[in-house]
Parts: sequence; C-alpha cells; structure tokens
Amino acid sequence: MSTAAPPLLSPRARKVGGRCEPAVIPDLGSEAAVELAQVVKALADPSRLRIVDALRKAAPEAVCQCELVPLFEMSQPALAKHLKVLVSAGVVAAERRGTWVHYFIPTQSRIEELTAWLS
Repeated sequence: MSTAAPPLLSPRARKVGGRCEPAVIPDLGSEAAVELAQVVKALADPSRLRIVDALRKAAPEAVCQCELVPLFEMSQPALAKHLKVLVSAGVVAAERRGTWVHYFIPTQSRIEELTAWLS
C-alpha cells in the first residue's frame, strides 16, 4: 500500500447549472490516442513482451524467426501471429532475407513514442 499523500484538490469555479470548468485539456488527440492504444495493446500480452525483450537484447542485430521459435513454448504459427501484431503496431520491424524473415527493434520504434508520452 502506498503511503503517499492524496492528490491536491483545488477549488474549481462552477458555472450555472452545476458544471465545472475543465481543469486540464488533454494534449493527446483522438488519432494519436488510437495509435498509442494500438502499441499498448500489442505490448499487453506476456508472450509479446518476451518477444520484444529478446529482440531488444539482440539489438542492433536482426533475429530470424527460426531463432525465436525455440525460445518460446509455442508453435511457429503462434509466434508468427504475435510477430505480425507487433509489426503492425510499429513496435517491431521485419525484413525478408531469402525464405526467412528477420525481426528487429527499429531505431524510431513506437515504444519510444509511448515512453516519451508517459514521461
């Protein structure tokens, strides 16, 4: 349990009819919120977090999908589905080399955008 003091509640001016003036206006627009939500949803799965962690540790090297399969207790099609979600969210990038696809964390990852917004 947290022992931090409760947040400050300053008095707000009320309008006729009992409505308050907004204390803050969000910086995040509706389109940006949808894009960030896609990143958060992609990272909200424990398997995907572990995949991103493996790719993060391998950076700046790209990792072949065949190298990822033995690291996780899932089938190749299940891993491919997770990777597809991460790629479509912009968290991970992919590059086809011959018959294999290699995955990596791009330099301008959506994770950095999410981290900047959270801080």
